[in-house]
Amino acid sequence: MASAPSTPPRKWILVVDDDANVRQLWIDALRSDGYATVGTEDGIGAAELIRDLFPDLIVLDLRMPRMSGWDFLEVLRANPRWQKIPVLIVSGHLADRPPPARESLRIVGRMAKPVGLQELRAKIREAIGPARPAAREGRPR
Repeated sequence: MASAPSTPPRKWILVVDDDANVRQLWIDALRSDGYATVGTEDGIGAAELIRDLFPDLIVLDLRMPRMSGWDFLEVLRANPRWQKIPVLIVSGHLADRPPPARESLRIVGRMAKPVGLQELRAKIREAIGPARPAAREGRPR
């Protein structure tokens, strides 16, 4: 007897940006694409959220209050559990070169603000694929 097709879980995206309007615009757009999405205004909020939420991707601004994007990346990469979470940097400050110790941080892409929604969506799909992987039919082999 064949089993019913399973519905794969949605992929989670954490949006970290201090501009509330930009953050909400991106969250709304990504939710309409089917991603589960949550946002916060800075690196401290992001560090608190990833303790409970293991995102499939983090969309990260660089210049934020309390904890910058670069500082958050150091916290993220220092924890073995979080080291492989892909990060897409979207910032108006890409020209600000990080100190040499920070250049080795693994980042799946960098985009300069302002960025169009279609461009952002395409980069996210390139990085982690669609919101839900294709459902598998029948039993696994």
